[in-house]
Amino acid sequence: MVKMKPNIHKLMNETFLYENNGVILEDGMVRYNKPGHTREIAHLGYCHEGRQTAHYYTFGMLLGHLDEQEGLAILQSIALLQRTDKSDSHYGGFRWYREEKHVNDTNAAFFILRPLVMLNMCHPDVIPDSHRVIIHEMLHHAGEWFRKECEDPILYYPNKIVSDGALLLAISYLLNNPYYLEEGIRFFERWEEYTTRRGWGWGENISLVYLSVILNALQIAIKVLVGQQHPLEQQLRVRIQNIYQFLRFQDGEEFVPTIRSYNFSGETKRDDMIWTLAGLVEVDALQAEKLTMNHMLSLLLFEEELTELTGGSNLQPKPRIWEEPIFDKSTAYYWVGTSSRLGSINRFPVIPGSYQWQDWGLGWQSFPVSFSVTGEGVSFLRWYVDLGDEVRTHPGESYRTSYLAPALFKETFFPDIQTRSAQFEHCLLTVRSMTNLNHCVSEIADEWIIHHYAGAIEEIVTTVESRHWLLLRYAQTTIAITALNGITSNDTERQVMTVEIVHESNRVKLRQVLHTDQSGFVRHTRLESGWAVLCLDHITNSNGIQAYLEEVRVEDHSFADGEVPRTKFTEIRQIGLILPGMAKVQLHIDPHE
Repeated sequence: MVKMKPNIHKLMNETFLYENNGVILEDGMVRYNKPGHTREIAHLGYCHEGRQTAHYYTFGMLLGHLDEQEGLAILQSIALLQRTDKSDSHYGGFRWYREEKHVNDTNAAFFILRPLVMLNMCHPDVIPDSHRVIIHEMLHHAGEWFRKECEDPILYYPNKIVSDGALLLAISYLLNNPYYLEEGIRFFERWEEYTTRRGWGWGENISLVYLSVILNALQIAIKVLVGQQHPLEQQLRVRIQNIYQFLRFQDGEEFVPTIRSYNFSGETKRDDMIWTLAGLVEVDALQAEKLTMNHMLSLLLFEEELTELTGGSNLQPKPRIWEEPIFDKSTAYYWVGTSSRLGSINRFPVIPGSYQWQDWGLGWQSFPVSFSVTGEGVSFLRWYVDLGDEVRTHPGESYRTSYLAPALFKETFFPDIQTRSAQFEHCLLTVRSMTNLNHCVSEIADEWIIHHYAGAIEEIVTTVESRHWLLLRYAQTTIAITALNGITSNDTERQVMTVEIVHESNRVKLRQVLHTDQSGFVRHTRLESGWAVLCLDHITNSNGIQAYLEEVRVEDHSFADGEVPRTKFTEIRQIGLILPGMAKVQLHIDPHE
């Protein structure tokens, strides 16, 4: 009998049964009647996925839904995904799917082996000897794969490389291999130094999805390091506690802003085991139909460490702010009010070279400027380009439409796309730019996507500045948005921008159009858009809103400094947002930086 807290066992079992209701197990692998996510098999109408099959085996054995022969057949099928020829450049790695011929990325290995390793570490008694032989054979091959990945690590890719390091340590423990232990410790020493000195690479420390992966990896590493008398154990424990503090600040709601998220529909809450690990949601409050076996991995790994805190114990002041360092000079700013949230990354992308490529990039899956209204939706800035035969957006409309077309443009060279923001509490300034365009495109726009909003957009003009404000009216808050000066493809200098209002089903788009031309081509040095946003909690009547905005001032100046050559496109821009009784929000932009 597996030793497990009854409520955890019950939740795991219900989740397993719910997720696998109607699942097709075919020749020892879970079959999906839909394409896989990699380019190689995206055209197929079905696939057999290794990761989900490994989840099925892990919880099927743990919960008693599989007998020895059934489990053995599954492991044998998983093992066929691994490259076992030592002369193969991908030796020890895995394909994601049975239908693939190639190892399409370096992540399949840790995602497929992770649940098997966790089961071996946490509940080894449920694994028959016949299974252990196959698992250990896979780990024997994979040890060299993970050793090589950690020998020359991609330090800026934390969820991937920390998982590789964790599995290297786990293999050292399960196979009693002191060499792998030494190499795993050496890797984590290097990662810890890098993360302390520079930060979290391209920003997965503000990703709800990938923080879960990182937490699992750190916990695996800690379990191996216990008893080694090495300072890394405590250092990694501190990392976990710092992540918990960040999560508690968020209080169970979507991060605003966030990097590497797939919340394209703008939901304010997403069910995830990570909230339970941080002490915000009790196990008994979790609903199996909203979770997956992937979520259950965290519960398996952290069962002994689960906090006794309840969801009601996380009382925090409102408003409150949090500044989260990401990488070098890049920082995320979070403001949480009583009814709304506003957030921004001061510079995005946070690390050079990560925005867009033909086959990968963070632009389509990141939300560097956003706000949310409690119980309503998350709204965010989005680039929109009409290529004539298709529309692409950053962030995307969906995972499936953007994963295989992650760049905004089809050409093999890309413009430099940047977002610069400054924020103080509920007040935000942001400027977005595209530099060096020479592309086939009929329209380019910068859009606020206002999700789950069916109301009218009110428009007012202040008497002192004659500034045009757009108002989103909610029950307990008002969001006020105005356009800053910008540069369109018809201009060589910054000028006042107009905003188009487009109502769609259950959402509204506020658009600054930077380029439109039916000929379908743009050649321009720099396009630029800008926005100011105010979250006015508890100011909901028209007179109060008008009176407040009459006191707001926006200063927007462009100038040459005489220190380096500057055209009109590259003049320094200094923007100030001034509110009575508050510090001025200042945004400094140097296009040369």
